[in-house]
Amino acid sequence: MPRETTSKKQIIVKYLISQIHDGQLKVGDLIPSENELVEKFHFSRQTIHNALSDLAIQGVITRHPGKGSYVSQRSVNRNIQKKMSFTEDMESIGMKAGSQLLEFKVLYGKDVPEIAKILDLENGEMIYFLSRLRTGDGTPIAIQDSYMPAKHFKDLDLNLLIVSLEAYVEKKGMKIEGFVTKLKAVEGTQKQLKLLRATSNALLQSTSIRYLDKNTPVHYTCSLYRSDLFEYTFSSFV
Repeated sequence: MPRETTSKKQIIVKYLISQIHDGQLKVGDLIPSENELVEKFHFSRQTIHNALSDLAIQGVITRHPGKGSYVSQRSVNRNIQKKMSFTEDMESIGMKAGSQLLEFKVLYGKDVPEIAKILDLENGEMIYFLSRLRTGDGTPIAIQDSYMPAKHFKDLDLNLLIVSLEAYVEKKGMKIEGFVTKLKAVEGTQKQLKLLRATSNALLQSTSIRYLDKNTPVHYTCSLYRSDLFEYTFSSFV
């Protein structure tokens, strides 16, 4: 008998998770009530209650007594040792990555000497600057400012570049062999907080340099993440 109850509970869990992943239930949406799920599946109220409790423990839904259960905002937990793109981060939690161009311009090393030094460029060398708002299922997650040596990006296709910088690097036949990432908490400006629809002034800043080899940086990116939606994990086990 317990095995049958567990099986029915998993049916409810899988049904609601599939509704979320398929986009039929979005972040903040009210999920069907216990009564509605009992009527749909003809399972006992206790089975339905246990399934919803499991989803609440997993952080998939948030339960509000007297009001119902809502789809929770999912957060990304990134292992700092792994090189993952924003798109891969979103895929890891079942969200679709999006990108909106905020600004694009051509600079020279002399315009941004600190960046030129990081990218090992001379004053007269050209640099592409790209600023994007990154989203997950349409929800603002991060602002990413990227600096790329123009010499590595011949015949630039801005439309493809906006979607995914990492994928564009690979499309150009380049392979990223290493990276250096630094993290710190910063206070967002009013403009940044408004773009991100952040509920807290604290943002997580990640600066990362990607290398084709240890002496050839291919891009430098500064990302500002909503601190309520993004977290990093450090582990001694790689």
